Amino acid sequence: MFAVSVIVLFGIIYWTAGDALRRQLAANVQGEVGTLVDDYRTGGVAHTARTIEKRLSSGLHPATYYLLLDSTGRKAAGNLPPVSRDAGWKELPPQQQEGEFEGDSGEHRLLALGASLPDGAFVLVAEDTHGMVEVQEAMLEALAWALAATILLGAAGGTVLSLGFLRRVDAINRTTRAIIGGRLTDRVPTRGTSDELDELARNLNEMLDRLQMLMESLRQVSSDVAHDLRTPLSRLRQQLEAARLEARSMEDYETAVADAIIDADEILKIFSALLRIAEIEGGARRGAFTTVDLSSVFQSIADTYGPVAEEQGRSLSAAIEPGIETRGDRDLLMQMMANLVENAIRHTPEGTKISIALQRGPSGPLGTIADNGPGIPEEDRQKVFRRFFRLERSRSTGGSGLGLSLVAAVAEMHGIAISLADNAPGLKVELRFS
Repeated sequence: MFAVSVIVLFGIIYWTAGDALRRQLAANVQGEVGTLVDDYRTGGVAHTARTIEKRLSSGLHPATYYLLLDSTGRKAAGNLPPVSRDAGWKELPPQQQEGEFEGDSGEHRLLALGASLPDGAFVLVAEDTHGMVEVQEAMLEALAWALAATILLGAAGGTVLSLGFLRRVDAINRTTRAIIGGRLTDRVPTRGTSDELDELARNLNEMLDRLQMLMESLRQVSSDVAHDLRTPLSRLRQQLEAARLEARSMEDYETAVADAIIDADEILKIFSALLRIAEIEGGARRGAFTTVDLSSVFQSIADTYGPVAEEQGRSLSAAIEPGIETRGDRDLLMQMMANLVENAIRHTPEGTKISIALQRGPSGPLGTIADNGPGIPEEDRQKVFRRFFRLERSRSTGGSGLGLSLVAAVAEMHGIAISLADNAPGLKVELRFS
């Protein structure tokens, strides 16, 4: 590519310079012819012949070849042999000695301009193009050297660049092979140059971080599912075993079956919640996002759970700005808010004050759910979004530990930044909508 570029560039320079030199030669010749025509009109053939001889003897004029023919066609002056008396531009073979032309070698020629004079005389002025040809030959030689240097430098530079590129590609390949081999913590090295390969490395590392998080989450979920379902399944089996061995009447069997159905329903709820979270994390419903009246979602939750909170000895207040909208799935946003409010009601003591707020923030809508209950220890605030994670004090209450996992899935799907903070006392959940 560099060689082709050099050839094109030098081709343009060669053509431009050659054309400029030729035009300069033509201008010199044309000027000389004009001067001789004026001399002829002033003093005739004799005066023009003297002018030509003076110019030839002085060597001060650009044109070096002249020819003057009188009206009879006889040579009156000049250092060129007689030629046909055709007016206009012509090219002649180079002259070797006085009165004769060389053979047509094709290397260089004489650029000549002939002009007819008033009484049938003829004047011709020519200049040798040898100097122009030498310049063009020098340019071609320079092109050859420049082309050779370009090819060498291009090959050397290309080799250096390709080796550097291949080393970085090899680093990516080594990292991917290590990850395939099970070393999920390996990452592609970056140089901090912010070039395309660094950008690729950063994107790959972010993808690997995400994959590692998903793998760890999958392992955690598998462990948590096995751990949390073991208790209700064991209890279900014990109840059925006890009914088989100890039941003495139809009433005993009906009681055992009813208890088994309750435990089975609890297990099915857990699986249903897991499937729901998986569906949300898969983003299948993102394509159906519409403009949602976020103010009405918050208000509906406040209206629905206000009486529920009051029945359980809590109070629920709302401060919601009207007309706030966002893009998303209304049903999922309703479920997210419902889970947050239900958690606040379920895990706080009687007399707790719960508040819901929505306002316009500098970068988008800002929603909060706050209470003055016991709160969550700072070291556990990120853990509560894991599947089946429950605080020690919450293990005696109902629930599967999947409510906040669903909240986190819905928030990620909608691009909502969710954070837990100390409400001094209590807990404050902030939802920053984009």
